[in-house]
Amino acid sequence: MKVLERRTLIEVTGGDGGSEAASDLAFARYRHDYDDASLDTVLDRAREIRAETATTGERHLGLDHLRRVQELVPEVGRIVHDRDRLERLSELAGVELEPYPIPTSCSGVNFYRPGRPPIAPHRDGPAFVELVPLHADGNQEGGSTLVYRGPADVGAVRAARGDLPASELEAVPQRVGSAVLLQGRMLLHTAELLTDGHRVTLVLSLRSRAEPWKDTNTLGRLLRDDRPEDVAAAWAHDVETRQLPALRRRLPG
Repeated sequence: MKVLERRTLIEVTGGDGGSEAASDLAFARYRHDYDDASLDTVLDRAREIRAETATTGERHLGLDHLRRVQELVPEVGRIVHDRDRLERLSELAGVELEPYPIPTSCSGVNFYRPGRPPIAPHRDGPAFVELVPLHADGNQEGGSTLVYRGPADVGAVRAARGDLPASELEAVPQRVGSAVLLQGRMLLHTAELLTDGHRVTLVLSLRSRAEPWKDTNTLGRLLRDDRPEDVAAAWAHDVETRQLPALRRRLPG
C-alpha cells in the first residue's frame, strides 16, 4: 500500500477536534493492494443487487446505495475482517481500528450518476470510512469527495443556508486503484456532482477499538435508512456491551 497523501484535522479544518476526534487524521489517500478480480466481483454483484432492489421512499441524505453488503457479497465480508488490512489502516489512522459492528452500516456500495445530486453535505455516523472506487468513467474520472475546510458544525449551518462556496471545499480525488480513509465523523463533506460519468464506490466503516463510543450513529439516525427489526437489537447490544463499558473504564473515579 503506497500512501499518496495524509492530511490532519488541523491542516484541513483548522482544529484538532478535541476529545470528540478518534485520531488526528482528516483523510489519507493511498494505492490499495486489493485483488482486482475480487473487486470486479463486488462490482458485478452490487450492480445485480441494485437492479433487483426497488428503493421506496426518500433515502437519508438522498444517497443511492446498498447497505449490509458484507452479508450479500462474500468478497466484501473477507475484506472487512482481513487482519492485515486492519493493521495497515490503523497505522494510517494513528489509532487501532476495528470493523463497524452494526451490520446495516458495516459496509455499503454507493452509486453516483451524471447530473444527479450525489449526497447532501453531512458528517458520518461511524468514526472512519474507507472509500474504494470500483468503477469510474467520464471526464472527471469519478470525481472527488468534497470536504469543508473549517469546523464541521460551522459548515453544517452554512450548508443549510446554501452558503458553501467551492473555494472553501477541499477536493479529495476518488480514483480506481486508489482508496481513501476518511474520519468523516469529524468532517462536513459531500461529493462532486458528475456531469458526464458514473462512479461506484465500496464503503467500509470502521471505528476506534479503544474508544468505540466515538460514534454518532444514534438509533434515530439509523432508522432513517433501516427498519427497527434490522438494527435496533444490534445497536442496543453494541451500546450495552462495548460503548458504555469502554467509556466507563475511561472516566475518572
